[in-house]
Amino acid sequence: MATTETELGSKSETPAAAAPTVTVRPRKTDSVLDKALRLLSSVRFGVTMLGILLICCMIGMLIMQVSVEGFDKYYATLSPSQKQVYGTLGFFDIYRSRYFTLLLAITGLNIILASIDRFPTAWQYVRKPKLTASPKFIAAQMFNAESSEREAPQMAAEKVRAAWKRHGFKARVSQETNRITVFAQRNTLNRLGAYIVHVALLTIFTGGFLTSRYGVGGPMEIRPGKSSDKFMTSEVSVDRGPRVAEVGLPFQIECRDLQQRLIRPEGGLEAQNTIDWLSYITIKDGAVQKDMLVHLNNVGDYRGYRFFQSQFQPLGSAREITIAFEPVDGNAAAVEPVKIMRNGSAEVPRIGTVRYVGFYPDFDIGDSGPTTISPDYNNPAAQLEITNADGKRAAAFAFNPRLAEEYLSKANDKLGKDGGANPLLVNGNKIILKDFEKVSSSHTLTIQYDPGRTPVYIGFTLLVLALCFVFFLSHQRMWAVIEPDGNGSKIYFGGNTNRNRPAFEGRFNLLVQSVTGGSINE
Repeated sequence: MATTETELGSKSETPAAAAPTVTVRPRKTDSVLDKALRLLSSVRFGVTMLGILLICCMIGMLIMQVSVEGFDKYYATLSPSQKQVYGTLGFFDIYRSRYFTLLLAITGLNIILASIDRFPTAWQYVRKPKLTASPKFIAAQMFNAESSEREAPQMAAEKVRAAWKRHGFKARVSQETNRITVFAQRNTLNRLGAYIVHVALLTIFTGGFLTSRYGVGGPMEIRPGKSSDKFMTSEVSVDRGPRVAEVGLPFQIECRDLQQRLIRPEGGLEAQNTIDWLSYITIKDGAVQKDMLVHLNNVGDYRGYRFFQSQFQPLGSAREITIAFEPVDGNAAAVEPVKIMRNGSAEVPRIGTVRYVGFYPDFDIGDSGPTTISPDYNNPAAQLEITNADGKRAAAFAFNPRLAEEYLSKANDKLGKDGGANPLLVNGNKIILKDFEKVSSSHTLTIQYDPGRTPVYIGFTLLVLALCFVFFLSHQRMWAVIEPDGNGSKIYFGGNTNRNRPAFEGRFNLLVQSVTGGSINE
């Protein structure tokens, strides 16, 4: 039982020696802040937080996210209870949820506090290595050995330094009164490897936070000659389910041209018959205009926005057409076939200016005019506009030979009853669609704005390099304490490493034998 100051003072004292005065103070208890900081800086807490983050990432992989193509179909397959639970917990967009951001923040704080708490100790190995030692210190090392040498301590120390240098250890000699210490080490910065890992993780978390807070993405349908500064994105409401929202861009995207590369040109636009599809776009940002080609193996990038090929609409169109004007009267000279790009024009002798206006893959005449009854190239036809020498414009169509004869015959039959000029003829010529380059009528770009992408890439690269640095290298230290021993010297060898003990054991024996020539007393 503790004796208080009052109790001691009440005891009898002799003149020769007075009883000592002892003050017992109550133990200081840690504040709530100290306990919180201790918890936040603990390694166990950090490992727990990383485990929770890993579980959240696994949920994001197992449950389709709202930004992934095909989410609507996936959502429709879920039961009402799954929709309710997943939606309430934010599993459909978990990487943008508030609690995931909070987990990133707390884990990052743990890494920072743990580094602040432990870094000074690690830094001492770099800044203030232990240059002097004693035989007692050597005996406490991971590996130790002894040797007797005939040389004086100074010469023995130089011998040790030179031998270790040959094996890649830069040695330093420290002189004391009756003792010389030779200290050598390698891979000192390995002590800081854990903190490089911490920096890498913080960089990754920063990128993840930027993505969850400011990242956005969605599809944009583009057609030749059209411009847009908006794309669509998906959101999930617990009550209403998935819904589409419109997101504006700080610039405009104009589609100049589309192109399709097919395995079999005679085939259709099926995905199985498509090697690649290409979108030629122009970014219009104020006075800045930037042409860009986006296809499967080439991603567009502008002001942090990335453009990926997502899909193409299987409605057939034609990028370039080849047409011929064939006279109905066999005595007239035929006109050479001409090629016209989409939205382009060509001068045709005796005809005028021919402009390519539109394309119908499966042409038919409906109640409201020309239309296509299917997306396939069954009865292809090109819509033209012809301007003659007098400046008069007239609409015309180019059909394949079979379809041209069919419509021409129908028109002639009607004219036989009503009379008049055949509207399908241009200056006595029927227009034949000789050939065309198949292409989809529209492409879909996936636009993604991800400000955290670069920090995440940097962080993972740094993390891989840091882990290689940590696990494939080790901080190895060697001491040789040299004391006078009669006419010679007594050398005490000690060695230590922070990891990979078996590999260092062989190196330790090699370093000792390089000095002793093989005689070791362990």
